[in-house]
Amino acid sequence: MPSIFGIPLIGFIQIVIGVAVVSFVLIKYIFRPQKRREEGQYIINDAHIIVGDGSELNHQYVYIKDGIIKEISDKPISIKNVQVIDASGKTLMPGLIDCHVHIQGLNNRSDADSDKFLREQIPEIFKEKILPYGITTVKDMCAPRHFIYKLKKEIKAGKIVGPELLVVGPNFTAPDGHPANTLGGDNPWIRKEMAVEASTPKEISDGIAELKKDGVDFLKMTYQGGDYWYFNKKMQIAKLDKSLMQQIIREGKENGLKTTAHAFYKKDIQELLEAGIYGIEHGILDESLKEDDSIIKLWKDSGAHLVPTVNAMTYEKDPSRLVNNIHNLKILYDAGVPIAMGTDNMIEVMSGDVEHKELAYYVEAGLTPMQAIVLATKNGAEHLGIADRKGMVKTGMEADLILLDKNPAEDINNMQFIDKVFLKGKVVFSEKAIPVYNIPEYNYPEGVNEMCLEKTDGSEERKLDLSDFAEKKELVQTISHNGTQWSQETFTVNEQLSATKWHYVRSEDDTELTATREDDFIYVKGTFKGKPQDKKMKIGNGLWYQMMDLALSAFVKSDEEEMLLYSIGTGNNRGAMNLGEFAAKKLGTENITIDGKEYNCQKVSLVLTMFTWAWTGLYWYDTESGQLLQSGERKGKSEKIIYTAKNIKGQLQ
Repeated sequence: MPSIFGIPLIGFIQIVIGVAVVSFVLIKYIFRPQKRREEGQYIINDAHIIVGDGSELNHQYVYIKDGIIKEISDKPISIKNVQVIDASGKTLMPGLIDCHVHIQGLNNRSDADSDKFLREQIPEIFKEKILPYGITTVKDMCAPRHFIYKLKKEIKAGKIVGPELLVVGPNFTAPDGHPANTLGGDNPWIRKEMAVEASTPKEISDGIAELKKDGVDFLKMTYQGGDYWYFNKKMQIAKLDKSLMQQIIREGKENGLKTTAHAFYKKDIQELLEAGIYGIEHGILDESLKEDDSIIKLWKDSGAHLVPTVNAMTYEKDPSRLVNNIHNLKILYDAGVPIAMGTDNMIEVMSGDVEHKELAYYVEAGLTPMQAIVLATKNGAEHLGIADRKGMVKTGMEADLILLDKNPAEDINNMQFIDKVFLKGKVVFSEKAIPVYNIPEYNYPEGVNEMCLEKTDGSEERKLDLSDFAEKKELVQTISHNGTQWSQETFTVNEQLSATKWHYVRSEDDTELTATREDDFIYVKGTFKGKPQDKKMKIGNGLWYQMMDLALSAFVKSDEEEMLLYSIGTGNNRGAMNLGEFAAKKLGTENITIDGKEYNCQKVSLVLTMFTWAWTGLYWYDTESGQLLQSGERKGKSEKIIYTAKNIKGQLQ
């Protein structure tokens, strides 16, 4: 028998084949593709759960698959190839549902504008300003139909990642009613896109038929007339005829569409309730209800929902409306009226911070943090008719979820500590990293112990005492109105002028606050307008520039062109006692003249990032010293100087 290397041929062949097989198996094993973790599958371990109905569960394990909560257990869940999230010490709750927003309508005035906004800005707005705040479902309460119908389709198709969107389409109103005369008074496109101006029954019937064909989720009408403040502009609007109001509600029901109404006044709301309205947007703002008021029983018996939008009252010109809205919210809640969270958030120019402040207002009204959360989760889902799949952390529900570092049911301000947001089972946000900037050490010019800024009309003076800066890094600012001291604040700062400690006294309204920075948090204690304060605000590695305009001297001397900074509000606006995010930007150099002398200055703009359209601060800093010489603001294209430095010669020597 033939042989190879002394091995019979048959045996040699068998050896070769055996080696080949073993080699093949080994190679296949060694180089086999690793089985990946399944996309969109998560196990959340050991979470504290806010269910959404007012109850809580401790040490729970949650399995998410295909966008659905598949299992919730008090025992560990073991499934292979699934991403595991350690939630020990964290809180899991349903995503927030905002039942009253406006995504577009302030700045876009044509089909082309809307299309560009949809394509270029909306995805980023959702990614940066909405989803990070845990807002996973919204009801848009009037936007250009050309835009909003497209957006709804894009979100539903998964082409744009954003909160689930329900829409009302154009708003039924009287000719020259709101929003036709307010938002679209000078723009035919806006009037047509956002309003159905109706004065006859046929116009109502035709309008409902068209909206039903368009696939709207609700009908909306404005039932208000007379004086109307459109931000800073006072206008007159017409009111929809009562019979037409009744027709909208009646024919809406006949067509399977619920009707909700923009209303401010008690008399109007009574008529709406009597007509069978489904929802009231805003509420009774012209008076504070007593517990035995007859309209309360009518409201409860009617089953009509309230979407109070307390936040919107903060930019109303009549401050009594905010007071009345907060008071009536508690009265109606206690009476058993169904209430869902809505903010009037103008998403085009604001952020999800609005929703968090809305919840804080509910607590201020007298609700517990948990009760406020229910309004923004389960109640919101019920209002929108989607409670079978949203609004609670339960098996079978869609996995729209928020994972937080702290429990907001203990303190509603804990809503700011969001770690992750899930939208239909996918993580769409993980805690945002605050950018780090290269801001060099800043020192005031040698010999400068005081800075002084005076209002151009002479009514106010700001003095900054620098005498303790070199030794203690401490500055004292005193503001005087007409020669009388109004406030005093002491800042302890680091080398970049970022605050480490702040003490603020304003005796006229019983305000005295002390804030201290410790690592990622600012702790605030004291009294604000007579109300006790004990707050913890997360800032991470952000720059705390409490004396914003004066602290920007450090930014001016840096190589940075843009920068984010943070400051605690102390005024009368909705940002009071909250940590606001501001964006500073260098605009180039510009020569200014003060007391006959010319100075070369770096011009800087400052905006509140969630309210960019409302205000732009302008500041002029001496390029050589970094000293603030002049400040003002921009509205539209016009600039106004408000403060000018005085005694400059002494300051800059």
